[in-house]
Amino acid sequence: MSDPLSWTRQEFPLLTRRIDGRPITYLDSASTSPKPRCVIEAVNHFYGECTANVHRGVHALADEATEAYEGARRSIASFLKASPAEIVFTRNTTEAVNLVASGLGLGPEDEVVLTPLEHHSNFLPWRLRARTVLVGLSEDGLPRYDEVSRVAGPRARLFAVAQVSNTAGVIAPIADWARAARERGAALLVDASQSSSHLPIDVGKLGCDYLVLSGHKLLGPSGIGVLFARRPLLDGLAVYQSGGGMVRYHGEDRVELQDGPQRLEAGTPNIEGAIGLGAAVEWLQTIGMEAVRAHSQDLGRHLVEGLRLMPGARIVADSAPLEHRIGLAAFALDAPGLTADGIARMLCDRYQILVSGGYHCAHILHHRLRLQGTLRVSTHLFNTHAEIDALLAALRELTA
Repeated sequence: MSDPLSWTRQEFPLLTRRIDGRPITYLDSASTSPKPRCVIEAVNHFYGECTANVHRGVHALADEATEAYEGARRSIASFLKASPAEIVFTRNTTEAVNLVASGLGLGPEDEVVLTPLEHHSNFLPWRLRARTVLVGLSEDGLPRYDEVSRVAGPRARLFAVAQVSNTAGVIAPIADWARAARERGAALLVDASQSSSHLPIDVGKLGCDYLVLSGHKLLGPSGIGVLFARRPLLDGLAVYQSGGGMVRYHGEDRVELQDGPQRLEAGTPNIEGAIGLGAAVEWLQTIGMEAVRAHSQDLGRHLVEGLRLMPGARIVADSAPLEHRIGLAAFALDAPGLTADGIARMLCDRYQILVSGGYHCAHILHHRLRLQGTLRVSTHLFNTHAEIDALLAALRELTA
């Protein structure tokens, strides 16, 4: 089978790693993705050539650091088809969601509409501040996305949904949720943690008000995330943290805050993380996100079709059309005495194949499906059909 992006493998130093003398097969990018060489070089350049704080210094290195940091903001804005004035740097998706949840001033009677598949980071911040309302779930774990208008009540303030679930790997009908939110005068937040490095994203076409993502799943460094917010809504969010960098004037008589993203970026930011993430999205854009999407969906089809041939395999959201999936699937196997964690560990120790095993921060989904964890296989642009075939062969041996 054709793997048109297999040439990218040479750009990932981690993929040359060996365990017990054998090369690894990395199928865990939904947890965190390897970093291409350009990202590593961008971070090293900042440390080696222009380490300085941003928006504060009055020397040449500070100028270079600030330009690189703001250049990354421009690159990420371009990647999302947004304005740089709508991009806030955070630590991760979790902080970005909490920033919105805190900034909206939700009360216990306000409603937030979700699916049962949402990651803890797109569930708990709402649950701890408001009333969460869930759409239904089919027997195989596919959310009943079309119930969104029916379950949303008159107190709905926000609709929050993953564009791609980190367990189902299914692409959600964001346009339908955007329409339902507008009909109720509510806002829409899209969790793009899993989708952003597999699908082209245009925040205008999605119709979302907020979008969040984490750099470490987008080929970038850890400890850096992004909040996109439409500018009027960004300006309306209450300050999440206060301190240096987000204030224009602080005197005994008054406090004046910065405008735009800087108002929500208190303290010294993860400068190197932002620069590395900027390098990651620039590299992806040179490849072309349409090509990345085609490859991801092709790998997803191959993976699911192979799993369907395994006796006793139970795939989360198996009823979803294959064209609505990316290269990610979570599943349980009929293997008495073996847990998902145990199988994942054996795949590593015996075959050097790296996958996830457990609940994947989606406990409600697993509870409803009565599953004690699942295995999750998640591909990226550097993976090949042959690697999936090797995984399937290993699973057959382990469960024989």
